[in-house]
Amino acid sequence: MNNKVADNTAASMHQYLMTQLSELYSEREAQNIVSILFQSLKNWNRMDFLMNKSERLSESEILHFHFKLKELKSGKPIQYVLSETFFYGSKFYVSPSVLIPRPETEELVDLILKKEKEGQLQVLDIGTGSGCIPISIQKKKRDWSVFGLDVSDAALEVANSNNKLNEANVEFLKCDILNEVPSLKNLDVVISNPPYVLESDKTEMTAGVLDWEPHLALFVEDSNPLQFYIRITDILPKILKIGGRVYLEIHERFGQALKEYISTKSSSPIEIIQDLQGKDRIITFTYLPI
Repeated sequence: MNNKVADNTAASMHQYLMTQLSELYSEREAQNIVSILFQSLKNWNRMDFLMNKSERLSESEILHFHFKLKELKSGKPIQYVLSETFFYGSKFYVSPSVLIPRPETEELVDLILKKEKEGQLQVLDIGTGSGCIPISIQKKKRDWSVFGLDVSDAALEVANSNNKLNEANVEFLKCDILNEVPSLKNLDVVISNPPYVLESDKTEMTAGVLDWEPHLALFVEDSNPLQFYIRITDILPKILKIGGRVYLEIHERFGQALKEYISTKSSSPIEIIQDLQGKDRIITFTYLPI
């Protein structure tokens, strides 16, 4: 095992990082992490690295790579190590107080922006976490009034930081959606990517997720997997206009069960949309109360 950097070139640092990370990650995962490190610390994409791999790193740069490697070897996800990630083309600050945004959620944002093209809409994201959904939407739709709710003070602090970072104009509010009704009314669009991973699914998850990401934002009890969706559906009459639209990111196993429940509250067609992996991932419908 090579425990030293051969010299202070970028190529040697790259090889050293790959060797060290191979203890924890597959070659593909390690390659992706190393690429992200160089992007963050040197502002190099993969082509930049190939063109500059003979460049000599400064002592401070070498130390910086070593510090980040130490955190990575503890199992800490690269996004938390760097305190940042990219979502829908924008940079977001992340900490262990919020989930790391997933590519599937980019598909949710993309769907909303394609479907909702008319008017100056009022939009609410329930369980906003880092704020990546409402901020990404508001950056594309500057004339929309966009809101985000979360029960966690720490998450709201991250969301507000991202609001400033992205020069967006989202209003973030604290609300325990399971026990409170938001004060907002006559909304045009309600969005949510609530906790939907079952407690029993923990055995299939990586240590990076279990040890670092907030369980409050991830898990629901096996006995009540639709808890948040049922609550959101039940309060729609108090917050959403008749004819307003709802977009929900869902657990792949419970799309049909949720569709059946929603059909008891709204008479409009309910669409289940698959993600790029072919899994049921989004439910959307127009709210027409029965």
